[in-house]
Amino acid sequence: MPVIIVYGIPENYPLEKLEKFMKALQSGVQFHPSLKLQTDQVSVFFPRDRVQKGLGEEIIIFVESLFEKKGRTVVVKTQYARTLVRISKDFFPDALVECFIRPFVDEENIFWNSKYE
Repeated sequence: MPVIIVYGIPENYPLEKLEKFMKALQSGVQFHPSLKLQTDQVSVFFPRDRVQKGLGEEIIIFVESLFEKKGRTVVVKTQYARTLVRISKDFFPDALVECFIRPFVDEENIFWNSKYE
């Protein structure tokens, strides 16, 4: 399942807005049926930035562990990245927002889940 990691969120960003932002990012998969994902299959994390400089001015999004599957073409992944940028701009209209999708290729990576135990 994909993991969205968002860097650049200000420390003082209200928790209520952060939760809405998280849900909005999770809902981004709904606009791309060929991803074949549900919102509850997407995890979102906001790591703390220890430097604290420029937070809120530049938002960087990484989508990790998006398994390579039929239908998840370059075009689809690009559109998904664009959706996540647009969602982020709704919350941070003055920020530069970038999104990088780093797919998970089964043959090149190892994956295990506690549900398999």
